[in-house]
Amino acid sequence: MEAKDVLYLGLGAAFLAKDKLKERMKELEKRGEINKEDAKKFIQDAKDRAKKEQDAFDSRIQEKLKETIHEMGLATKEDLEELKTIIKKA
Repeated sequence: MEAKDVLYLGLGAAFLAKDKLKERMKELEKRGEINKEDAKKFIQDAKDRAKKEQDAFDSRIQEKLKETIHEMGLATKEDLEELKTIIKKA
């Protein structure tokens, strides 16, 4: 499984969880087990936590990609810019 497949899987799960969470909150609200303000706060808190987790996941993916590029010996943008500068000076 490639990194992009893992990313898509994670995003799909996040969207599914978000939809299920909203559905569940509406059910609780209808039955009077939670009021609308509490439901909104709970959903916002869940969104905030999901955003933090997504940011952490993105950082891990970025770091892993950098490691992979380094291990493969591929040139980075910075490497290419440095070479262009050296060539211009020559």
